[in-house]
Amino acid sequence: MYSYDDRVRAVELYVKLGKRTGATIRQLGYPTKNSLKSWYLEYQQRQDLPVFLPSPLR
Repeated sequence: MYSYDDRVRAVELYVKLGKRTGATIRQLGYPTKNSLKSWYLEYQQRQDLPVFLPSPLR
C-alpha cells in the first residue's frame, strides 16, 4: 500500500519523464506498471488522487 504522497510523486515523475513507465519505476523503485498507469488515469480524471485507497476485497 502506498501513501498519497508516494502515489502523487510517482504520477508527477511519470508525466515529467514523458509517460515512460519503465524509467519512472527504475527511478523510484515502485510501483508496478499497471498501478502507475491506473494512478495516472485517475489523476487525469480528478486532477488529484484519493487520499485513502479502498480496502481490497477478501
